[in-house]
Amino acid sequence: MWNSCNDNDILDFALLWDPLGGPAPENVATAFSIDMIEYNHRLRGAAKFQLARLEQGTACSEQYYGLSALAALA
Repeated sequence: MWNSCNDNDILDFALLWDPLGGPAPENVATAFSIDMIEYNHRLRGAAKFQLARLEQGTACSEQYYGLSALAALA
């Protein structure tokens, strides 16, 4: 099962940057001290984890914004 201490930070960051075409590698490095490969891996995992929680009913959909964006990130 996927879980990371900064899942929400990564999801928020991705949703913030999505309308701008996504973050540049230097933005990711500054924010999380990881490279783009690790960022994309964590982002996909975090999005899938949160979507699974919604499907299982262990999270309330009102807690999440941008569900269509979240689905696209997964």
